Amino acid sequence: HSDCSANPRAVLVTRTYVARTVQAGHSLYTYAQCPQAFSSIMLACQKKLALLCGCCCTVTALRTPKPLPIARRDLFRATAAAIVLPKPAAAATTVAAAKAALLDAIPATATGAPATNATLPRTVAEKISACADTLDAAAAMGDTASNKQLDGSWRLVYSDAPEITNLAKLPLGFQLGPVRQPFSLQSKTFENQGEILHVTHLIHGSTRVVGDFDRAARGTLNAAGVVNDRGDRVDVFFRRVVFEIDAPVAIKTVVEPKADPSLARPAVDTVYLDDSLRVTRGGDGSLFVLTRDADPVPMLTTTQRQELYGEASQDVVSGA
Repeated sequence: HSDCSANPRAVLVTRTYVARTVQAGHSLYTYAQCPQAFSSIMLACQKKLALLCGCCCTVTALRTPKPLPIARRDLFRATAAAIVLPKPAAAATTVAAAKAALLDAIPATATGAPATNATLPRTVAEKISACADTLDAAAAMGDTASNKQLDGSWRLVYSDAPEITNLAKLPLGFQLGPVRQPFSLQSKTFENQGEILHVTHLIHGSTRVVGDFDRAARGTLNAAGVVNDRGDRVDVFFRRVVFEIDAPVAIKTVVEPKADPSLARPAVDTVYLDDSLRVTRGGDGSLFVLTRDADPVPMLTTTQRQELYGEASQDVVSGA
């Protein structure tokens, strides 16, 4: 609903965003497939790299051993040196290097919004995608869907998902600001939070996608046909999408996504995760790069969620 009858232009802007929301609802983090839900309202509102360096060398010493010929002794020493090379440390360095390369490839934006392949030169976008694949291959993580490092708030710094790239150029002077995604493993809830800015600095708005998630069963397929064989996937359930403008007039629109049974359930694969970086692939294979948020926005409380669910809302069909 909205309270903006006195401002026809505000009504026009609101209706434009709501219409885009319904249009984008069909593709409702894919922004984690959660970011996917975020964008819909904004358009209105690895096999395991188990590097097993197990080298077992048993030397039985004789009381009066015969000295090895020089050539054989040198060969033995060279072989032993090769065996004890710190392969795990080398692998860790590769992961660290791959992580650094990915982060270095992503430029910051003036508004704090995520960079996208629509706003960057093609060569840069391709480099980011290649760096993400390199990091995924080097780390070869598994079972990230229940990793405690998921907890907390994350900030989207890059994505090539259509639902995000379509927000690169908003109409009427509006601009996308920072995009956040807080997760709670305890309550199995998440939100996609986005700030809406304006070139005049006179209008400020926000979007909030409220949803739940659960660990996906192994062996399941996402919309891109990728099998969940690494235990890194969560299924997401969108409950509400809220678009608000708090200045100069108060406008609020609530949308209730409805799952399309003919479409794959929205899901997200966390292909890399540590305490400061999270790289995910949406159900359609889109890339999302998120860093730990230094300035998180709290999620709604349980009570606030229940109150939101009780508000009048519009329906929109969603899926992967």
